[in-house]
Amino acid sequence: MCSNWTYSPVFQGQTMTKATDFCETPRSGARLPRAVVTGGSGGIGHLVVRDLLRCGYEVVALSRRAPPLSDPHLFHIVCDLADTNEIERAGSEIVRANVPIAALVHCAGIIEPGAIEGMKADALQRQLAVNLTAPIFLTSLLLPIMKRGGHIAFVNSLAAVYPLPESSVYAAAKAALRSFALALTIEVKPRKISVSSVFPGAVDTPMLEQEMQSGGSVLNFVNPPATPESVAATVIKAIGRSHGGEYFRPAIDGVFGRICMCWPELLRFVLPLFTWIGKRGVKKHARLKKKL
Repeated sequence: MCSNWTYSPVFQGQTMTKATDFCETPRSGARLPRAVVTGGSGGIGHLVVRDLLRCGYEVVALSRRAPPLSDPHLFHIVCDLADTNEIERAGSEIVRANVPIAALVHCAGIIEPGAIEGMKADALQRQLAVNLTAPIFLTSLLLPIMKRGGHIAFVNSLAAVYPLPESSVYAAAKAALRSFALALTIEVKPRKISVSSVFPGAVDTPMLEQEMQSGGSVLNFVNPPATPESVAATVIKAIGRSHGGEYFRPAIDGVFGRICMCWPELLRFVLPLFTWIGKRGVKKHARLKKKL
């Protein structure tokens, strides 16, 4: 079950804390714009939460663990995003507050690398649930209170356009999420709601380390992993724009990935080279980690 919120003037049963982070946008006496963020305790998600608070948002974070931040304008709902019952309960709590949502940011994601042959049903279902079902279902629940002119952002992955061997379920979920975002863009246009998707390659987070320890693809290291701060900054930049779009980081990988989607046979020719580069990248990343 999703927990009750901590105490606030709007919700009961909530505990509030104060942030040490400074706010770049002065807070006024008027109600702050509200943002809802999934995966708010993750490597990218907690930075998105932090930056939204600095930009003057009131943030509601949905995750199993509380974000490692404290701020009187940050609220947390404990929710397992692999469980649609918990998503529905959390969504209902937010809707009952009847506070318009200015930004909805889907940061939650998981990957369980491995060959599809012999993959257990629960591993398959978890990846589809968190990476695809959760953002679609939560969006459907919260759209009724999305503010006109609001923004929906999806933290996707280059795997949506550049398939990763040994991560086929993850890649399939991310590709489907991209299609959903593109269709949603058209659906919400009459309400002037913008939709953006951010497609980072590998990001230097605990999730990447866990992925590689579980046999993740060396293709993650064709380029050096991005910092989570840079990905969060791209998300904030996207939300700040009046129009949606797709943001690939690095941009050249997005171009090549989309070309491979048009001509899949191209991937067969470049895969040996990319695998060689990726193996070198893994070794370099390991050396850098040892120095820290």
